[in-house]
Amino acid sequence: MELKHIESFVVLAQELSFSKAAKKLHLSQSPLSRHIKLLEKELGKTLFQRSTQSVQLTKAGEVFLEEATMLLSQVKGAMDKLKAPIKTATKQLEIGFIRPAMLLFLPQLIKAFRQQYPHIQLNITEMNQAIAMQKGLLNRTLDVVFMHALLPLANIETHLIFYEPLKLVLPQKHPLADKQVISLPELQYESFIMFPRHVAPAMYDLFLFECAEKARFEPNILMEADPQIARIELVAHNLGITFASAGMEKMFGDEVVFKNVVSTNLVHFPMDLAWNPNNITPSLQAFISFTQSFTAAKEGTI
Repeated sequence: MELKHIESFVVLAQELSFSKAAKKLHLSQSPLSRHIKLLEKELGKTLFQRSTQSVQLTKAGEVFLEEATMLLSQVKGAMDKLKAPIKTATKQLEIGFIRPAMLLFLPQLIKAFRQQYPHIQLNITEMNQAIAMQKGLLNRTLDVVFMHALLPLANIETHLIFYEPLKLVLPQKHPLADKQVISLPELQYESFIMFPRHVAPAMYDLFLFECAEKARFEPNILMEADPQIARIELVAHNLGITFASAGMEKMFGDEVVFKNVVSTNLVHFPMDLAWNPNNITPSLQAFISFTQSFTAAKEGTI
């Protein structure tokens, strides 16, 4: 049984006229008539009652029309699917990031990753709190994050990308704003806006130790604020001075002044890639490996 014979039958059943059906099929009436006879012979049933005046379906023809129409529809659907471009199923990754990551390297990383993995969709969300990032990784609403992992994170794996220098942030019109080099003793009469100690106890305590041992003063901590964006905004409004990661200078360079403090052991901010090891998928593993290779190749330029 040939598909063209079935198609000829269906068109003739719709038109009930050999001349009209032949025209629709772009055939002459003779091949059309031959298709119908061959089909009737193969089925062993008469499908049409023919006369010089009309063409009518027989009972057998009515039954076969329903099945033939369905068959042609299925064949057409299969052909359409084969003709359509084959698409790779889209995978998605939910990524959290802190602002310095966006300012320093994240757009370039995403562009390069998308060129190599166009079927993986990256959804990114800016976040400021490390605890919120950790929670997102553990409850699997986040797949991976870029963060300052200042404390060990339970049930989370991290990869150090690089260290960001810690810089002093001053109001633009501060008396020290024009100095090229600032030492810690010069800050003894300043009001500090610090991060809460629980955010990074070691860094907080190191700052107090450096002030006491190197500069011989106890810092005046006016207030504590988190995240660092909030601290910088407070400095911009002349409420005190603070420390922030160097990457933030690209965002706030017109509002405040970023300076290096010499002769101190104030630590740098680690920029980490973090993920839940119990939530590894092929897409996530591809992103982790790509990020590690990408940032290693860019070491010293970020």
